[in-house]
Amino acid sequence: MTEGHRPIKGYVNRIVAGLRRVAESDAPRLTFERLIEAMGEHSHRLLILMLTLLNMIPGPPGFGGTIAWTTFAVALFMVLGRPIRLPGIIGRRKLPLGPLLKASEQVAKVTAIIARFSRPRLRGLTGAAATIPYGIFTMLVSVFMVLPIPFINAIPNAGLCVIAFAMLNRDGLGVLIGLVICAVGLVVAGALLTGAFHLGMAAVDAVAA
Repeated sequence: MTEGHRPIKGYVNRIVAGLRRVAESDAPRLTFERLIEAMGEHSHRLLILMLTLLNMIPGPPGFGGTIAWTTFAVALFMVLGRPIRLPGIIGRRKLPLGPLLKASEQVAKVTAIIARFSRPRLRGLTGAAATIPYGIFTMLVSVFMVLPIPFINAIPNAGLCVIAFAMLNRDGLGVLIGLVICAVGLVVAGALLTGAFHLGMAAVDAVAA
């Protein structure tokens, strides 16, 4: 199957090219605002993929929460059908350009392999009619991922990444796989939170006794 039938390859190459332009510019500094400028303020699906990839890169405290809120905002604008506009407190935040560029280059290599198996199918799950459900689901998962608990968001984020990849490649089966990953991640996270709550209550009872 030709590259024209593998949309994701073109999208990933677009990500790499955009980041390289920023890295080679006179001001090689990447912020959320500049990321949106490089990718396009109407590139909601592409930016969700980029943000889920970015959330896999280790960052300072609060970085994951900022990524989650940004993902929420992008998904909200996608649902509303409006260009992406971020508040300055998020838009001006600096992003790790070097690691993100290297990660995108690795993703491009992996994409060439995955594209052999992922192809346009079950398009009803990836077309225009799926935009609002996709955006709402992404918003719900993003709210959960704001919780500042280490490692608890890794599986849901991986699920969103798979969904974003599949949506761009028009692969409905990939979307279903991503939904399953998100569901598993949310169940695991919920179980951990419940366990932590009960342990905390037990500790409080022990102290009170």
